[in-house]
Amino acid sequence: MNADISQKLKDFFVEHLPITQFMGLEVESYDGEQLILTAPLEPNINDKQTAFGGSLYNAAVMACWGLVYLKTQEKGIECNQVVTGGEVKYKAPVAGTIRAIAQAPNTTEFDRFFADYDEAGKAKISLDAVITTDGQPDSKVAVTFSGNYAIIAS
Repeated sequence: MNADISQKLKDFFVEHLPITQFMGLEVESYDGEQLILTAPLEPNINDKQTAFGGSLYNAAVMACWGLVYLKTQEKGIECNQVVTGGEVKYKAPVAGTIRAIAQAPNTTEFDRFFADYDEAGKAKISLDAVITTDGQPDSKVAVTFSGNYAIIAS
C-alpha cells in the first residue's frame, strides 16, 4: 500500500466527512490501481442483520471518490472534487465486512482526465466499484456501482 498517499485520504475522511467515521470506513489498501475501503457490519446493520443499503451505496461512492482523490494527490493537483451521479445495483445481501473495491480504468482514461483538467481547469470521469457478499475478494459480487466524478480548479 502506498502509505503516504493513503494517509492523506484517511486524514481527509476524518477532517471533512464525518459519515465515514460513523460507518467505521477505513482504507484497507491502495496500490495506484485499486483502492479498497472496508467497514464493519455492526454500525451499518439493518433490521435483517445485513448491511444497510445506504451504507453499501456510501462505501461504493467513497471508494471511487477516494480513487479520484488519491490520483489527484499523486499528481499534486489541489482542486474541488464532486460526485455528479451514480447508479447502484444490489444483487445479494452483505452479511459481513463491507469491502468496497474501486479499480482504476485503463491508463488512457486517467491521462485524458488529467489532460482535460490541464486544458480547461475541470474534468470528469466515470468509475466503477463492487462490494462482495462477505468481504472476501473471491466471494460473490453483492453490489455494483457506477459513478461520475468531476474535479474543478479551486
